[in-house]
Amino acid sequence: MNNILFEKLVKDIKSCSCHNKKDYYVHEPIGMQNCKKDVIDCIQSTYVSTSGKYLDKFKNEIKKLTKSNYVVLTNTGTSALFMSLKMIDIKNTEILIPSMTFVTTTNVVKYLDGIPHFIDCEKKYPTIDLMKLKNYLSDHCYMKSKKCINKKTNKHIKGLIAVHAFGYPVDIPNLKKLCSKYNIEIIEDGAGALGSYINNKHIGTFNNFGILSFNGNKIVTTGMGGAILIKYKKDYLKINHLINVAKKPHDWKLEHNDIGYNFKMSNINASLGYRQLKNIKKTLKRKRNLHNTYLKKFIKYKFLDIMVKNNGSDPNYWLNNLIINKRDINIQTLIKKLHKNRIYVRELWKPQHLLPMFKNYPKMNLSNSINLWKTTISLPSSYIEKN
Repeated sequence: MNNILFEKLVKDIKSCSCHNKKDYYVHEPIGMQNCKKDVIDCIQSTYVSTSGKYLDKFKNEIKKLTKSNYVVLTNTGTSALFMSLKMIDIKNTEILIPSMTFVTTTNVVKYLDGIPHFIDCEKKYPTIDLMKLKNYLSDHCYMKSKKCINKKTNKHIKGLIAVHAFGYPVDIPNLKKLCSKYNIEIIEDGAGALGSYINNKHIGTFNNFGILSFNGNKIVTTGMGGAILIKYKKDYLKINHLINVAKKPHDWKLEHNDIGYNFKMSNINASLGYRQLKNIKKTLKRKRNLHNTYLKKFIKYKFLDIMVKNNGSDPNYWLNNLIINKRDINIQTLIKKLHKNRIYVRELWKPQHLLPMFKNYPKMNLSNSINLWKTTISLPSSYIEKN
């Protein structure tokens, strides 16, 4: 990319971002000023740990937005995914995972003694390639006693983590049809997809379990935090019990009846996220406006494409990704040059199967994931109003 074209790119990226700061980051917290009153109120109440009114307020707002039957708040999205997978008992079974995902998705499978089995994304879209998966399962698996068995390893393929990567929804309705044929249970990882929908239904609510993250880089943040969207009451009650270190309900006795986990969200974290969640519709509208601004601005570049939604989906546009369709442009060089101009873009997640600790696990051909990683960067995607 010559200098004239590069300077034009820098100018266009900065003109799309809705703030007048000198530094342009991929995603900054939104609406922090509106949270002060609630956080101060929480501190003054002294209920800053795992009980207090903001936990109920925050949970109710999630239920209102997602229409989930039940919601459990956790201290991280990682904890939420851990508990969801624990409920289906994945020990010594294979779990299908997109190679194009954040490392936590794979780590959690290993925490629970499961076996990661990597699958590919679409060519220009970061979620599961359903046709490729359909052909792969047909060629490499067989059914025995209602279990999907990997022909090569003879291991039971028990589950699949459907990652709604960067807020872009997986085609869950068709994925469910495919997985039901092989009796594979789906867990929805919507860590970055709060406010994303498929056919007007919120992600994370199509199956028994779906998870959300409220990490500092998300559309709504509690600093650290997560949530599990749950279909059935029995699962809700069990998870709620286990994340409270399996403590038996009692006014003064401290007794426990299982090996539990200290995974509950704190009231002060919920107080930070509550007001942001109350304003989520306004935030989502602004995020869509930013995405459309990028689309209009970059249409003139023949070799650059802004990642767009699939039919039937309504992403939250957490991150806007730029696909570079020109082989002579080195992504790493471009990123370094943009950073020197204080535009702190980043590459996509390195595909999981290329990480040293995961390189020997089962996998299909993952050419799409590799190519998308090598040709795509995440642009500044905050929507912060100008002063």
